[in-house]
Amino acid sequence: MKHPLLKGALLALCIMLIGSLGLAEAGQAAAGQEAGRESGALRVWLKSLGEPSELTLRLAGSYSIDGNAGLFFERGTEITASARNGAVWLRCGGLQMNMGAGVTLTRHQADGENGLYIDGSARGNLYCGSLELNAEGAALQPVLVIDVEEYLKGVLPFEMNDAFPLEALKAQAVAARTYALSRRAERGAKNYDLVDTPADQVFFGFDPAWQNAAAAVEATRGVCGRFNGRYAACYYTATNGGQTALPGDVLSAPGGDAYLNIHDDPYDLENPLSPVSTLAFRKNLSDAPAQLTQWLAEAAAERLGAMGYSEETGDIRPDRVISLTPHTTKFGPENRMYQYVRVTYALSARPMEPVYTELTFEERIREIFTGVKIEREVVGMKPGAWTQLDEEFTYDLTVYGQLKNELGMKLSGLDCELVTVIEEEDVFALQLRRYGHGVGLSQRGAQIMAGQYGMRCEEILAFYYPGLTFEAAAFDDEILPPIPELPAATPVREPLPEPGEGESIATVRLSTAWSTLNVRSAPSTDAPILAELKNGVQVVAAKDENGWTRVRTGSVEGYVSSQYLTVDGG
Repeated sequence: MKHPLLKGALLALCIMLIGSLGLAEAGQAAAGQEAGRESGALRVWLKSLGEPSELTLRLAGSYSIDGNAGLFFERGTEITASARNGAVWLRCGGLQMNMGAGVTLTRHQADGENGLYIDGSARGNLYCGSLELNAEGAALQPVLVIDVEEYLKGVLPFEMNDAFPLEALKAQAVAARTYALSRRAERGAKNYDLVDTPADQVFFGFDPAWQNAAAAVEATRGVCGRFNGRYAACYYTATNGGQTALPGDVLSAPGGDAYLNIHDDPYDLENPLSPVSTLAFRKNLSDAPAQLTQWLAEAAAERLGAMGYSEETGDIRPDRVISLTPHTTKFGPENRMYQYVRVTYALSARPMEPVYTELTFEERIREIFTGVKIEREVVGMKPGAWTQLDEEFTYDLTVYGQLKNELGMKLSGLDCELVTVIEEEDVFALQLRRYGHGVGLSQRGAQIMAGQYGMRCEEILAFYYPGLTFEAAAFDDEILPPIPELPAATPVREPLPEPGEGESIATVRLSTAWSTLNVRSAPSTDAPILAELKNGVQVVAAKDENGWTRVRTGSVEGYVSSQYLTVDGG
């Protein structure tokens, strides 16, 4: 894409021009893919930024516009990008440019830190890649084009944890790499391969503090899982609750999961950090949730009515749980995603007794003197004394409705938790396990396998992905060649006055060639600006006072910020 405004105005303030535009073509040719090798680039939509109308970027590396090595930015440049009426605008150095529907800040090779920082990003970390900015009406869509290995270094510390054992991190790196490449293969027609949220994989950019995660990525560089010649989806989960799940059951993923099976996972179950939601109560229900006893009373009401007892729930008192039995799985007998827990219980109730008409005074006298009972008319029924029944009653609690939501046992948004019943002498406990979908590698399981049992990455992967083969692939490096350095600019110097007592010669040192230093009438940022000094200009400087220095040239005299001055020979 050509940008006429960029060529005119932006060159003056923000972009350095190096000779002929033929340099860009040469650089792109040098970065071409080798025959038979696969691209290592991923397109990550930074969806966690929301739908920003504006983004402020600080370049901490070597960048050009749209891969053109003839138009590039210096390290440290700050750029503001905004979307207006379907166009991307860049603001830099006081100049605003319409870049059309989209523009790419392309990264080139450079020593040291090489990426960009984005104001408002969740962790403020470095984003090591090129940044595509597209306008969607009044919103920007930022898509980071990043090497798969650099991408993983911004995934592992946040999807797992840098403190996990190295072998567990290595297994996570392989799973995350494979997942990313499988998504890229599926989304080729889109303008992105992944999003940076849990909808795909959490990605927060690079933080050099996470050294274990980076080591795990490097130790497994290129290793991916394949099935039938294709990248596997390689799902993974926080925990599986003690049993693996199939994506077709839990995620409604269409096919392609023949390399997985349902099997028990004692390692996940053993990890004390695997989340568990527990509801415990005494068998006599003395401390059970009121909602639970209400359900049991309501469930027994109709049967009690047929037996001659009151059907009012206030006249029914569940007072003993005999058993709790999970039953009816969601997806066949192999899995333990039970939909119901059958409660078998006993109760006390109040039998219904007749209410008779009252005798008159004369009728009571007659009964006394004759000894003959006068038959009374039944005018109603009323509950009698509490009676403990010998009969057993049953009620089916729904796991994914009543237990999970109404009794507050929810672990995740997916209805796939596993339910377990624990019985002790006078207590029952219901437990829900599985935080996440339960498919593929369990992160908590891998933690125990590596940390407690010393299992290697290969063993962990074989346990969770039994049908996959793992191979190391070589990917092309997408980063473009370094940009040639410009010769140092020779600033135009005006004659300087002779330094007086307490003065010296100093040089203005700024971060970019196009930046300027304000000369103010007083040592304050509120004072009027008298002039602007370019980078490399010499001045006569007095002694620094509170961060300000009085300077003078042949044409101006005032105050500048001392941090931008270097005393010659000092």
